[in-house]
Amino acid sequence: MKPLVLSVVTLLLAVPAGAQAQAVFQRPDCPTADAVHSAEARCIRDVRKRWQQANFDALQKTGLMFVQMGRPEIDRHPAAKAAIEKKIEGSFAVRFSVAPDGTVYNVRTVDVTGGIEPLAKMWAETIGQWTFVKPEQAVGDIEYRRIYLYARDDE
Repeated sequence: MKPLVLSVVTLLLAVPAGAQAQAVFQRPDCPTADAVHSAEARCIRDVRKRWQQANFDALQKTGLMFVQMGRPEIDRHPAAKAAIEKKIEGSFAVRFSVAPDGTVYNVRTVDVTGGIEPLAKMWAETIGQWTFVKPEQAVGDIEYRRIYLYARDDE
């Protein structure tokens, strides 16, 4: 089962960065709930952690270090909050660059699954506020990927 989840995550992370076509989201093949604990929920947490680790690893490769890394304030984004409440699943990437003064610029969303555009927009706005320790030179095309996935037994 883990190789299958890894394959799905690898495929999703391998989507071409410049692709502007409608992204296709494929739900990982997680087992359904069992009597005591939800195997599916554990699987989904594992998939989310892998995406988070991939984001961290990609950032480490750039050599950039955060000064300020905020998370979105969901209450300030009613459309994004509605997408979460409706448990709309999907994924997207936010690509951005960091200027020599440590500020973020050229923030854009790519590979956005239909239905979660408000979430992608919310994250793009948030990432646009991040700051980094001043790099020696601008760093371009950094990618930050997000996945929204919910266990079926949470419904």
